[in-house]
Amino acid sequence: MRTVWRVFAYLKRYPWMAVGTLTCAILGTLMVIVFPAVAKRVIDEVLYQHRPERLGPLVLTAALAFVLQHGLNSIRIILNNTFEQKVIFDLRSDLYSHIQMLPLRWFDNRATGDLMTRILEDVNSVERMLIDGIEQGVVAVLQLVIVLGMMFYFSPSLALVGLVPLPFLAGGALWYTLTAHRRYRVQRRASSAMNSLLHDNLAGIRQIKSFVREREEHTRFNSVSDQLRHATLVVMRIWAIYHPSMYLIGSLGIVLVVWVGARDVLSGAMQVGDLIAFLMLTGFLYEPINKLHQLNQLVQAGRAAGERVFEIIDESIEPGWDVEKATVRVRGDVRFNDAGFSYSKDGPPALQHISFHACPGETIALVGTTGAGKSTLVNLLTRFYEYETGEILIDGTPIREFGMRRLREMVGVVTQESFLFNGSIRENLLMGKPTATDAELLAAAEAANASAFIERLPKGLGSVVGERGVKLSVGEKQRLSIARALLKDPPILILDEATASVDTATERLIQEALEHLMSHRTCFVIAHRLSTILRADQILVLERGRIIERGTHASLLELEGKYARLWEHSFLEKPAEDLEATAALEEARNVRQMEILGEVAIQRPTPEESLDVNQLRGSG
Repeated sequence: MRTVWRVFAYLKRYPWMAVGTLTCAILGTLMVIVFPAVAKRVIDEVLYQHRPERLGPLVLTAALAFVLQHGLNSIRIILNNTFEQKVIFDLRSDLYSHIQMLPLRWFDNRATGDLMTRILEDVNSVERMLIDGIEQGVVAVLQLVIVLGMMFYFSPSLALVGLVPLPFLAGGALWYTLTAHRRYRVQRRASSAMNSLLHDNLAGIRQIKSFVREREEHTRFNSVSDQLRHATLVVMRIWAIYHPSMYLIGSLGIVLVVWVGARDVLSGAMQVGDLIAFLMLTGFLYEPINKLHQLNQLVQAGRAAGERVFEIIDESIEPGWDVEKATVRVRGDVRFNDAGFSYSKDGPPALQHISFHACPGETIALVGTTGAGKSTLVNLLTRFYEYETGEILIDGTPIREFGMRRLREMVGVVTQESFLFNGSIRENLLMGKPTATDAELLAAAEAANASAFIERLPKGLGSVVGERGVKLSVGEKQRLSIARALLKDPPILILDEATASVDTATERLIQEALEHLMSHRTCFVIAHRLSTILRADQILVLERGRIIERGTHASLLELEGKYARLWEHSFLEKPAEDLEATAALEEARNVRQMEILGEVAIQRPTPEESLDVNQLRGSG
């Protein structure tokens, strides 16, 4: 029941609404006793004593009681629903806020569909538990107390007869409560599995169509959906037995009251009016009991859903969100001192003994094959992942001493796969600078070589890009990402495969935009077509999480190590305009090789040394 109490703890934020709801519930429930009392007097006084003048006032009293009861119920429902929606808004807001502050490592092990199920469906299940639990549960308990008091007032012995079924009802409720939780937990998990598969398939619909996998994916979906169907049927079959059984036991209680009460009337121990009133009260007694059984079902469903909600809220957020530091423009001096990191405690290190110094305004190129650790290295700088050994400093200050928000405001990131939200171009660009005017947006787009295609669109900045920017080309999305980074104006910039997967003409446009973006910033460039690497102040060659070579382009070519082999195998892919820029360097390298080898021609690497032409572009 800890989960249920945690949900109800949210009610403390609105005490006056809780008091108003409770007051209306108490006053409305008190009206329940009026009609049985009126019915008794109508039978005993109006009918048996032949006093018709009493009929009008008694009927008017009953009518007024009904008006007050239902009027108060109407006010209670309005108050309660407003109350509950405020509480659910707070719960959903807390959940979403907490999710946003969780570390990326946590998201690596979670399906998006599962998270959506928890935010939407599970919170809604908690909502139903709250609404019905408070609105109907409080009323039901109050009605039970009031009705039982009236029953003992009319006839204590007959009241005890009416309570004979209660132990059986309590036993059934206890059994259902103890066993239902497992069934609802399985149902919620099955629902999450189906939503996760649905989310993946809708996001990958182009791949499904291109590989003609419609039938196979339909089969997979049906399999997961069938698991949800089975889990739901298990829940409903138990409910189909439990709920009618509780009604049957309650009805048998009413039959017992009729039997014993009729014998008392025949023996003269009870008047007919008292028996009629008592039968009405017995009906009013089992009505809230049956409601409580229905509420028990909702509470168990809400309990299972609430556990899934609070499971996320209990996760530890990224360290540093509670740290605030003065907003001072940093220079962009970045230093790694023997930094190390591993994705899992038992797994091999992803990075180890990483040490280098990037002075303000320098460009650092990261080179290596797939899995070498390039992307992991820059992810440590933004604290997407927390380094485990060593230290990382910006302007001499450990990055853990910066507030998380401040740190990420200092770093701009342009990735290979530019993510755009399903909104307008204006909305996507404003992420870089929420206060920017349209003139500033267009200026940034001009610097990113994006203004031309924006002007061609029917609505310009107001054009909707579609989900993940599906209405734009890869190059157009990339240039919008660069414009967004320009608006952010960070002192430190990370370019992660920023010109991969585009044609030569588009690459030229993106490269020009990157030159605007990289100006006067400390830049970390993950290797993408070597035109940017040529101008890097320092090149770091990574292999298996270590820096194995470092230096400038020319010095690394002279070293004739891993970088030289990577360069030679990527050289044939270089755009034509880059050939002249590197011809002098290549000629110097050839002369140096001939001096060393004493040969006329340069010996090419052996097949064992050869690497795939795309390895230089692999992400870490």
